[in-house]
Formats: sequence, C-alpha cells, structure tokens
Amino acid sequence: MLARSRTESSIISINSTSESGSGTVEAPSSHATPRKLRTFHSENQLGSPSERPTTPSPSRSRILDDVPSPPIRPSIVNTNTNVRTYAGKSRSFLVALPQSQAGNLGLEPHSAALIDDSGTIHGESQEDDFDMRESYTELRERWGVDASEDDPRPLSPFRASPSPKGKGKKRKGLREEAPPKVLPYGMTNDLKSITELRSKGESRRFLDEVGYLFEGLDANGALGVRRGSALEIVTKLCDIDFARRAKTTDFYGRAWEVLRDAGAGNGDKVLDSILAFYAALVARDLADLLDLASKSDFAPILHRMLASLERTNDPLWLISTNAGNAELKAAGITKAEVTQLSNLQRLVRKKSGLFEESDTISSRLLVSHALAVVSPSAHTQSHLPALLHSLHAELHPLPSRVHAYTSGLSLFPPQGPSSYMDTPSLLHLDNCLRLLDSYLIGSWSISSEDISIRPPRLDELRDQENVKALVALCVSCTVIQLDKDLEDYRPVAGKCMETALRVLINLTHDDVPWCQAVLDEELSISAIMHLIVMAQRQRRLLEKQLNADEADEDVGDDASRWLDRMCLALGLLTNLVQAVPDARVALGDSRLDFDCPGKRGCIRGCRCPGRISALQCLAQVYVQHVASASELDVVVRGHMAILFGLLMDRAPVNQRILLDALPGSSDREKLGVLLQHAQDFTMFYVALTRKMAQAGNRDYDEDEDAEEAEGGSGDLPVARVLRDSKGEAVARSVIAFLRRLRDQGA
Repeated sequence: MLARSRTESSIISINSTSESGSGTVEAPSSHATPRKLRTFHSENQLGSPSERPTTPSPSRSRILDDVPSPPIRPSIVNTNTNVRTYAGKSRSFLVALPQSQAGNLGLEPHSAALIDDSGTIHGESQEDDFDMRESYTELRERWGVDASEDDPRPLSPFRASPSPKGKGKKRKGLREEAPPKVLPYGMTNDLKSITELRSKGESRRFLDEVGYLFEGLDANGALGVRRGSALEIVTKLCDIDFARRAKTTDFYGRAWEVLRDAGAGNGDKVLDSILAFYAALVARDLADLLDLASKSDFAPILHRMLASLERTNDPLWLISTNAGNAELKAAGITKAEVTQLSNLQRLVRKKSGLFEESDTISSRLLVSHALAVVSPSAHTQSHLPALLHSLHAELHPLPSRVHAYTSGLSLFPPQGPSSYMDTPSLLHLDNCLRLLDSYLIGSWSISSEDISIRPPRLDELRDQENVKALVALCVSCTVIQLDKDLEDYRPVAGKCMETALRVLINLTHDDVPWCQAVLDEELSISAIMHLIVMAQRQRRLLEKQLNADEADEDVGDDASRWLDRMCLALGLLTNLVQAVPDARVALGDSRLDFDCPGKRGCIRGCRCPGRISALQCLAQVYVQHVASASELDVVVRGHMAILFGLLMDRAPVNQRILLDALPGSSDREKLGVLLQHAQDFTMFYVALTRKMAQAGNRDYDEDEDAEEAEGGSGDLPVARVLRDSKGEAVARSVIAFLRRLRDQGA
C-alpha cells in the first residue's frame, strides 16, 4: 500500500508577489487560486517558518487575527527513506515551481538543502518538468496506449517530447529512440481495440461451444462415446462456416491432440478412418496443414497407417465397393462398425467436397491425399518403405486387368462382393506416385543417418513385377482416354499417367539397370510409341477446333495437357535410347499405324493394315512440329532432333529410314536442318538449367545452416548440377555427330 506524504500541515500556500524576496503575504481565500505552488519535501529540509526572515504588514496581521489558525501538529520525521508516496519525492497534487521563483520563498539560505544525496538539484529538474510537460497525446503515443495487436501501424518509437520553448531541446534523463520495454507474458494489461476484444470473445465462445466434443473424447471414456464425438468433429468441419471459425482459433491443433489421446491412429478402424479424414479436411488449406504438420507425430502416424492399409483390410474401401459380410468379417469389422463407417463414407463422398461423388472412397486414399498435399520436407527417409509397400500393393492387379482387357473383358470389373480385390484406386496411385516423384528429385528431408541407408536407385522397386505394373498403369490410362465406357475415369487417369511418366523418367535417367528393366517389358516400346502418336493426333484435332471457334474453354487446356504427355513420353524414350543401345534396334523393328485408333488387339502390337516403322512415325511428328511457329513446338522439334541423332549414331539402318522420311532435297540439307534445331535446343536447355541451378543454389544457401544443424547433407544440389551438366554434354556430342555426318555426306 502507498503511504501518505508526510509534510507540515501548517504550511498551506504561499503567494509570492515580489521578485526581491519581501512582500505582502495575503491570507488564503476560498475564491483565490494560487499562481504556482511549490513542492516541499519535508520540514527539516526547508526549515521552520520562524527561521525565515519575513516582515508582515499591518494588513496581514489584521486578516490573520480574524482567520482561525489550524491546530499545529508535531512534525513526524520519516526515518525510512524507502517508503513509497503517491508521487515519489513530491506530492502529486502540487505543480512544479521554477527555480527562478525560489527566491521569493526565502530559499536562498537553504539552497544546499535542495541537493539530495545523489547530487541532483531539485530546482533544475522541477524547472524542466514545469517547462517541458508532455501532452496526453504524446504520452499515449509514447506508451502505446492506443496500440493493438491487430493494428497494422507499427508502434511509435520511444522518444522525448519537444520543448515548448525551444526547438531541439530534450528532456534530461530520457534517451532518444530507446526501444520499448517488453514485459513477460501476463505482466501487462494493455488496452485492446474493440475489434480485437470482439475477436477474442468470439474465439473463446467458439471453443466453449465445442468443448463438449473434446470432453467426449476423454481417453477413459467409453469407446462408443469417443467414436461418436470424433465423428461429430469431422461432421462439423464439413460446414464451411464452422471451418472458417475454426481457423481463427487453435481448434485444429487441439482437435488433433485430443483425437490422438482418444486412441485415433492406434489401430481402431473407426477412429483411424476418422483421423485420416480429419487430416484430409485440414489439407484443404495449406496454412492450416502447415501448422498441423509441424507436430512431431503427424507424418509418422499417417505413414504408419498407410503401410497397414490394403484393399483387403481398408474399412472405407470395403464399404464403398459393397463388399459382402464374409469379407467384412474377415477384415475384423463388426456390424456396429459397419453403420458408423457407412455414415463416415457418405460424409466424405457427399459433404466434404474433397472428391467427386463418383470416386471410390478409401481410408488409404484419405491418408495419401493429406501426405501428398503436405510439404515434401515433412517426409523423411524412414517413411519410404511404407510408401513403396502401398504403391506395390496398389499396382499389383493392373497387369492382369490389361491382359483381361485385351481378351475382350472390361478393364475394371463391375462392382460386386469380390470386385474390390481387382480394382485399383487411381486417385491413391496418383498420390503415391507424386510422393515418390518428390523423393526422387530430392525434396524430402534427408538426415545424416538416412544417407548411409539410402538406396541409390530404389533397388527394391526395380523388380520386374513392379516395372511391369508401372508400364501396365500407363497402358491402362491410355485405354481410359480412348474408351467411351470409361469416360468418368478420364480426368484422374490423365493425371495418373503424367505422374507415372515423370516417375519413370526419374528412375531411368542415366540408370542402365532401370532402362534395361523397362526395355525388357514387352509392352513398353509399343506403349510409348502409341502414346506419342496419339498425343500428337489429339492435340492437332483440338487445335483445329480452337482455330474454327467450335470449342469451349476447356479445349485449350486439353490440348496443352496432351502436349505435356507427348513431351514426357519423348523424354522416357530418350533415356532408353541414350542408356541402352538395344533400344535403337527395338525401336527400328517396331511397327504401327500413325492413325491407329487404339483398339484392344493393338495394345500388345498394332495390327492395323497401314503399319509403318516407328521411326517413320517419329519423323511425321517431327515434320508437323517443324511446320509450326509456336514456341513450344520449337522446343519439341529441337528435342526430337537430339533424339534422332542418338537413334542414327552407330545405326546405319536407322540413318537411312529417318533421312528418307524427313523433308528436303538432299541428305546434306536434311542434316543441316536437324543440326540447326539441335543447336537451338541445346542453347535453350543450357540457359534453362543454369537459371534453375541459380535458383536452387539460392534456396540451398539460405537453408544450409539449418540443414547442417539438423545433420543434413549438401550432396543433393551437387548431384543436380552434375546431372544437368551431363545432359548438356550429351546434347553437344549429338551436335558434333550431326555436323560430322553432314560433312561426310557432302
């Protein structure tokens, strides 16, 4: 508590009217206001009134006789100098007195008493306080009274107020531009804006409203109550307004922790499926997912769930494919769980907005969807086995389905009690392939412990069955693009085919064993060539519709996607020809019709009557790009010129077939055009790779310290630079070969 200021009570006010120290002292009146009041520290400092030389006038004596004097109390000397008062060393209700008027009060003999133990002259500081008093606006600005956490304007720096009597005069004892003092949490009581208070109030009310959901997820509660509360949480998150309010609070993080404490992710089929659905719902917003992914158990739990889920035990997959009671019982799903899982499956399909209503919902799809959206740096080397296991299990039925399609059956079996065994999930496959592609390009977090066990080229995936399954996936996606009965699968099949081609390009780049494994698959060459020709044919058809103004807005996007697929197929073919010399012979022996419609019988090899050499089909694609002035076509024909150089090197038969198929009056002219296109493409490739390397080096330099602190390795950027430089070397060697071949022909 604050103590009273101990001062002589007989001293009421003094009115000074003389500059020389003598004058008339008037009695205080209730209507008179003193001009300036000085702060007295104590009686022992200023002395008693009898010691001061004063000469009272007769008028003063008469007035003082009429006014009763207050009783004089004995002064109490305060021996404790540490006692706090209302205003420190002076009383707060008195005004500071300038030093120039101290003489009027008879303080000259006692001026030494105004100097305290620290040597501070009170008269000078009081004069400064009197002359340079800050306004309320300046005080509020200096102390940040009106500042708020939501105010976009920064807090004004701590500074002294300007003097009202002179410009540039600064207050003594204040430092200019001093940073504001930051107190620990809970030690301040800042004023907040009404918007901020309202926002915090709404957040607290929202958390109070959903508090009963968290109470129902108590780990000691009944399992049915926990399942019902968890299902209620994901049901509410499907509401857009509820999800918007949840973003403004810490709901997502708290809900994840409560779900995990309730047993989600530990093996319960209903709670695990709800947890996977919850992660997929949070993945709708990357900012929310980034906060959730920062939790240490987010990625490990989802990868562990992914490794344990297959078509035979996926709860939501069995519900979506109308599996029989025997299959559900074999998967360990009770009748009570069937009801809850059916409600969850309808919720995901109809109200979440994550997938189309025609998509087949599965628990592994929800897990892979969340993992594919999260930043690649959230994955580590230890998560790769789970990904490869899930990918292998999903690819397994594809070769048999392709064989069934060539025999006259449907590509995917009709829905039934046992159809779930032979039906792959293309959406889940696309997510897994995207994760694998991000790993192959080095986007995952690789620690020092992981480098020693990191497989150089995923030897466990290079099994012939996996290669056969990847090629069968590309064939299946191509069939879906042409079969009218499978039109509903076309969007996801197109994305899945593009991702599969990217993965194959990364796996076969400068890797002879992988190239040889792909080349040994009987469907690989025919599938790649059929995709190149079909993509070129579909693109030209869509461009004609665009030029004739007979197409809608989506036609232009479709034409661009077909061009991307053709470029990916050309890249895969270039990798095979560059690494394995037998690819040149296999390509020269392959025959197909440029206008092949892609019937069932032509999947393993074109049977159309107008079959020509695959090299001639490539030449026709090249000629069509030469006639175009589009910038993209310039890149494609340059790439094909490099491919032709690789096909003609040490292959005289291929040289003759290609030169005969190319336009021109002589071989020298044809080779000159090829040489020019190859040189243009090489210049473009070198400029592009250098820009990418510079951008990668900047990102690497920024994160180098963090990677070293985490035990990471800096080998990945070096490997990318070497990889790009080797591609440049291959292109320049092809240019040298074409130049030499042209000069020899001359």
